[in-house]
Amino acid sequence: MTPERIVALILCLAVLVASLRLLLWHRAAGAQASLLRLALLLLLQPLAAALLHTALFPPTTTAGTSSLRVATAGTSRLAAAAGGAPLILLPQAPAIGGGEAVPDLATALRRHPGVTSLTVLGNGLGPRDIDAARGLTVQYDPPPLSTGILHLAPPPTVAPGARFTVGAILTGLPTATVELIDPAGRVTDSAAPDRDGHVLLAGTARAAGAITFTLRVRQDRHIVEQADVPVRVEDSARPRLLILAGAPGAEVKYLRRWAIDAGYDVTTQMSAGGGVALGDAPVAITPASLRRFDAAIVDDRSWTGARGALLAAVRGGMGLVLRAGGPIDGATRSQWQALGFGLTGPAGVAPLALPKADAEPVARTRYGIGSTEAPIDIATPEDYLPEISRLAMTPGGSGAVPLLRDAGGATLAAWRALGRGRIALFTGIDSYALTLTGRRDLHGDWWSAMLDSVARPAAGIRVITNSGWTGERMTLCGLSSEGRVDGRVRILPVAGCGGYWPDRAGWHELNGKDGVRAFYIQPANALPVMRAARDRQAMALLPATAASRAATMLPDRTGAAWPWWLAWLAVSAFLWWLERSRTGRRAAADQSAR
Repeated sequence: MTPERIVALILCLAVLVASLRLLLWHRAAGAQASLLRLALLLLLQPLAAALLHTALFPPTTTAGTSSLRVATAGTSRLAAAAGGAPLILLPQAPAIGGGEAVPDLATALRRHPGVTSLTVLGNGLGPRDIDAARGLTVQYDPPPLSTGILHLAPPPTVAPGARFTVGAILTGLPTATVELIDPAGRVTDSAAPDRDGHVLLAGTARAAGAITFTLRVRQDRHIVEQADVPVRVEDSARPRLLILAGAPGAEVKYLRRWAIDAGYDVTTQMSAGGGVALGDAPVAITPASLRRFDAAIVDDRSWTGARGALLAAVRGGMGLVLRAGGPIDGATRSQWQALGFGLTGPAGVAPLALPKADAEPVARTRYGIGSTEAPIDIATPEDYLPEISRLAMTPGGSGAVPLLRDAGGATLAAWRALGRGRIALFTGIDSYALTLTGRRDLHGDWWSAMLDSVARPAAGIRVITNSGWTGERMTLCGLSSEGRVDGRVRILPVAGCGGYWPDRAGWHELNGKDGVRAFYIQPANALPVMRAARDRQAMALLPATAASRAATMLPDRTGAAWPWWLAWLAVSAFLWWLERSRTGRRAAADQSAR
């Protein structure tokens, strides 16, 4: 029981006893007591008690403004001159005269109870303040975005020596040039954005470790913006690859050579006819024996006899790449279509359009530093392009995902899921010719993309690609137990997620029972356009309906007690005077004397 109820109970008992006393007195006084005097005394008793209780426990009040203007990053310095609701300055807002500085939005709401609507100025509320705005009516008119990097997509974990791609979206820079610079300061790739601002750049990972590339945007020979691109290069167990071919050939030879250089544990098996097999030690093509492989590359001539075992292995998690050694027959086409690949187009082969080779400085940077034993072959833009064909049929289908396209836009490869594994279909023929004409970089790009998409994932450090910023809260999800960041900050997850406030830029590691997760923190002033776009998207996801949050949900203020004390004092004084005065008694006595 609360103190308010205890005092109320005591006052009720006091009023009851006082009223009983008055009734007994009136009964004893008889005709000498006035009924009007008795009624006043009985009425004033509970009134005085009620006023005393209200004076002791004044009612709360939600007096104050019902709306606030909240200044965030990018707010105009003339916002105070606009007038209207009180102006709140969050830490990221510029210094504006006449505003009230607060450490966060929740503090502003505690200082101003009763607020039901917010007018947000600038780029919008960040992760620290967005939750405090839920349940309120939020009015937000975002200003135009500045020019710069709108989105940056770094690669996930990369194996040593492997190629990776970095995606970016630019805004307001249609004629810019985007460069990817390696840790040594050399330009790895350079490209211009398309009409929508999208650009893809490629780089090569060297030794294992956590490194940082740089994405640089130039326009009119001036650097517009540059940002860190985190790349985590991890040594992992060598993926086990099985190559099945219906006959020996140059395609298998160069494919095996590339796979070994790329870090695969390769097993090759080729049929020479008459039951003779060439290559490594024979492998029984059964679901049990295929279970130890992470991926398999199978041509059309080996597919028919091993189809059942391969599909069973894919359903168990193995990746499979189907390739054509030449024009395929109707039976093979029907079998591949039964896997979900809608092969459209005529039979036969068609020319494959290749992209132009990179400029010589970029090509040398990609290949690395050569040696006398392993010289670097570079195809310059003036070199001729090899003649490579493809199946005239285009892989597609409702469940197929396009994976590779040639320079003319034709789909070269697509993949789809099957059970716990994936199947990819490659329509290129004799891709080995790329390695003979100085385009082994493109040959490696194609096969790396296909095997990375379908191969069974290896255990290792997982990279969280959504970077945060220094001094800003970020959310780490997918946690089943507590962990520690860099061995010093404890993360306690709630519903699988935990909050972390990074205090320095660079690589961080989250260690826990779920394994090791690496993530990169950008400096506080990096990627301002990308940060503003993220805040705007979060603001757009706030409910657009009117506020249902009542003022009682906020801490209320205790009202003033002195008016209630004055009222109680006046009623008590009148009650004291009435009980001791002869008013009512004389009237009854005079009437009795007559």
